[in-house]
Amino acid sequence: MKKVNWISLLFLEGYREMPRGLIFGIFMAIAIGISFFELWLGSIGNMSPYAYSVIFLTFLLPLAFLTTRSTKKATPKPSVFDYIFSILVMASGLYFVTDMDNLLSRISGVDELSPLHLASALILVLAVLELTRRTLGFGFTSLLMLVIGYAFFGHMITGTFGHRRITAEHFLEEMVFTSNGIYGTAVQMTATYAFLFIMFGHFFQKVGAGQFIFDICASFMGRKVGGLGKVAVTSAGIFGSISGSPAADVATTGSVNIPMMKKRGYDPVFAGSVEAASASGGTILPPIMGSVAFLMAEFTGIPYAEICIAALLSAILYYMGIYWQVHFRSLKMNLLGMDNEDIPNFWLTFQKGFYYLVPVILLVWVMLSGFTPSLAACYGIASIFLLSFFRRSTWITWKKFTEICSEVVYHIVPLTVATAAAGVIEGVINMTGMAGKFTSLIFAVTGENILMALIVSALIVIMLGMSMPTTSIYVLAAALVAPALLQLGLDILPVHLFLVFYAALSSVTPPMGGAIFVAAGIANANPMAVGIQSSKLAFVGFITPFFFIYNPSLLLQGSFVKIAFGVIAAMIGTYALAAGYEGFIHNKLVFWQRGVLCIAGIAMIYPNYIFNIAALGCIVFIYFSNKSSRVINNEGMPAHL
Repeated sequence: MKKVNWISLLFLEGYREMPRGLIFGIFMAIAIGISFFELWLGSIGNMSPYAYSVIFLTFLLPLAFLTTRSTKKATPKPSVFDYIFSILVMASGLYFVTDMDNLLSRISGVDELSPLHLASALILVLAVLELTRRTLGFGFTSLLMLVIGYAFFGHMITGTFGHRRITAEHFLEEMVFTSNGIYGTAVQMTATYAFLFIMFGHFFQKVGAGQFIFDICASFMGRKVGGLGKVAVTSAGIFGSISGSPAADVATTGSVNIPMMKKRGYDPVFAGSVEAASASGGTILPPIMGSVAFLMAEFTGIPYAEICIAALLSAILYYMGIYWQVHFRSLKMNLLGMDNEDIPNFWLTFQKGFYYLVPVILLVWVMLSGFTPSLAACYGIASIFLLSFFRRSTWITWKKFTEICSEVVYHIVPLTVATAAAGVIEGVINMTGMAGKFTSLIFAVTGENILMALIVSALIVIMLGMSMPTTSIYVLAAALVAPALLQLGLDILPVHLFLVFYAALSSVTPPMGGAIFVAAGIANANPMAVGIQSSKLAFVGFITPFFFIYNPSLLLQGSFVKIAFGVIAAMIGTYALAAGYEGFIHNKLVFWQRGVLCIAGIAMIYPNYIFNIAALGCIVFIYFSNKSSRVINNEGMPAHL
């Protein structure tokens, strides 16, 4: 019998696969049951957050063992270890469920825990660690183990970063028997908002709304230069805002957009990058913002509508940056619009599918009316279900409903594991006072300089985003990074929006961005090359958060004149940055022109009138000189023909 090298397993990542046979039947039964539970909870249910988090993980974590192999070389079927651990995790969870009245009434730190309680808690913590390794890889697992190590051995550190001694019993109590650990905010959000909005997205796709979005975008963008690339930008962005998962969005819309772009003549790396960058931006695109806006509202107390309004211009600038880069790249490559026969008629498309807008409008209206996002998602799902009967081909039959349930649960399993892991880190932060120590560390590194603190904070958020979902990254960043920035005197809205932006951008940041690996797989391209190109396409998103920290007009705050001037200047700056990055406007730009355009683009977004006027002059000069050189060099013929 071959020996297992348990040490080497720590460095390996597993792979996921939908179960088969009898295990699939069990998976399907649990998926249907948890889906009905979520719909009940989001609509008419009333339960303690701790209680529904326990129920949620009790059924989701065992499924994680049944769908995620221990290593990529493991057999396709679950191993004996997988079965044992899934049974132990479910048994532990069911024990908590049956003892829920006592768990909710006990006083933490006063009422003792039985050996069975502690053993069940240990099983849960070990399960989260193992599943984190399988789903998120060694990078984040090592961070998680480092944090746990700090909890147990941090009392040996002298000075600011030391803390009082933490026993194993105290650790397990905080992790499992309070809402400060595994069953904390991140899992609570996953068990409510995230699950229901992902279900909303799958219902939306199943009734043909994805094709409707693509056709509407194609009717507007298809005839333009680089039409297919621009259709990919808009359709991926719209769907990404609804789905809330950049990787899942790339898998959904990218499976259509990327092959079509490659067939049209786009380089595989560029095609995958356009899809990855566009999908990742959905998290910052109002009105839904991939459900992260609801998390931000919970953390900050800022109304959902105010968050959406503040994020609107920055999201538009982000997509403008990608749009113009696709435009200039298409001109360079002589990639014109789609063929006329491939472009849907807008009015015919709208007449056939206008009712697909109803669920989105209803969802936003319910949220703006002051109801919970969970209830809004339930209304949206119910409306899609009813609207599906407008056409025989889109009926949500029982078979389709079960398919949706299985797809939702299968896709939410990695998110559930990630949020449980984030809960462990959040629990250690609370136990050790790490947030205050982290603030001291940031101040020590940056000398309390606001710009340097923002740069360090952005890097921290990107590093936290090693294969983690946006919601989990934001939860950790809000706990660790936000306090330091707030102590510098910055306002709470721009600070948290800054963190949301970088949490979203971590999906396209190499080497671990989740969206780039999915896009690279579909495009059959190198993931690192896709990551570098995606970061280039998303460049406006990397700099805009710094500017809205200093310039409230970019958050649509202030007088009308300041907002109008800020909007126009930022849009011109975005155009200049895209042209400088691609090295093309009407004709190829020389090196110095590209450099000047990039600097001028940043200067246009920077809140300084003198800089803005000087930058505008440089942009106008290069624009018209490049246009003149095109006519002279090509004897009156456009360069792209």
